[in-house]
Amino acid sequence: MNTHPARASVRGLSLPLALVLVAACGAAGATPGPTPGPTILPGPTGGATLNAGELRLLVIERFGERWYCDPDEYPVSHGTEQERAIERFDEMVAEAEIYRAVAAKLGINVGGVVSDAQKLAIYHAWKVALSIPFDPVGDGRYRFDYLAAPPDNGVQGLRTMGIVNADGSIVIEQQAAAGEPMGPICLARGTRIDTPAGPVAVQDLRLGDPIWTLDAGGRRVAGTVIALGSMAAPKNHHVIRLTLADGRSVTASPGHPLADGRTFGTLALGDDVDGSPVTGLVSVPYPGRETFDLVASGATGIYFSDGVPLRSTLVPAGS
Repeated sequence: MNTHPARASVRGLSLPLALVLVAACGAAGATPGPTPGPTILPGPTGGATLNAGELRLLVIERFGERWYCDPDEYPVSHGTEQERAIERFDEMVAEAEIYRAVAAKLGINVGGVVSDAQKLAIYHAWKVALSIPFDPVGDGRYRFDYLAAPPDNGVQGLRTMGIVNADGSIVIEQQAAAGEPMGPICLARGTRIDTPAGPVAVQDLRLGDPIWTLDAGGRRVAGTVIALGSMAAPKNHHVIRLTLADGRSVTASPGHPLADGRTFGTLALGDDVDGSPVTGLVSVPYPGRETFDLVASGATGIYFSDGVPLRSTLVPAGS
C-alpha cells in the first residue's frame, strides 16, 4: 500500500547533508549503474572510535536523506509528530546509543529534564536512524543497507550496501539505483516473534535482542534485531489472520510479505506457506494505533512469527 510522496526535514540538526525522511514512495532521476568494486570513503578526521548510534548518523550524512515510509507522514497517522515523540520517549531512551548520538548532534543535554520541543527534535532524527539495517560484523564494524531518496521528481533512489568501520570509514560493496520502498509497516501489536528465549511481542523488541532468522542456506539460526520501525495504523485498518493446517498462525496487514515475497493479501485458501496449506484467511478490524516491523541480522533479514517465516518491509524489495 503506497502513500503520496512527502519530505520531512530534520529541524535543527546541523549535518553536511540534510538528515531527512521521505514518506513512503515516489523517487529518482539519473540511474547509476552498479559500482564495479569496493569503494572506500575515509572517516572523519581525528581518528575517534564511534559507537553504533554515531555510525548510523554518519551513514545518513554520507549518503543523504533516507527513503522509506515515514511513520508520521502517512496521511492517516494518529496524532501529531509531537504527540508521538512524547508517547515514544521512553522507547527512545531505551535505544540509548541512537538517542544520545542524536541529542549530541543537536546540542541537547539529556542529563536533566528534556522538554517536549527537545523530545520532538530528537524523535525526528531518532526514528530515521533506528530503521537502518545495521548488522554487526565484529571489531565495531557494521554491515548496512541504505536506500537514499531520489532527487525531486525522480523515480529511483540510490541503494548502497557496505560496511562502516568504527573510525567512520566506509567500504561501499554495492551501489545501484532502486525503486520505491515498501509501506506501510505491517505487523499487528502483540504479534509474537520467535526468539531463542521464546516468543516476544513485536513492540517489546529492541536493537540487539536475540531472534531466530534464516541463513543464506535456508537454515534456521540465531541472530539479532538490527532495525526497528513502526507506523500509525490507518483509520478503519483491517489485518489478515493467517492460519495454516499445521496450526501455525500470524496476523499482519494485507501488504506484509512472507519470506518468499508473497503478501498476506494475495494468499488464497489451499495455498502452500512454508510447507503447510492455508486453512484460514480472516480479515479483522485492527484496534491498535500502530503496526510494527523489524529486520534480523544475517544474510536474509528474515524472521519468524509462530514459526512462519516473514520478510521485512524495512529493506528494499528483492533483498
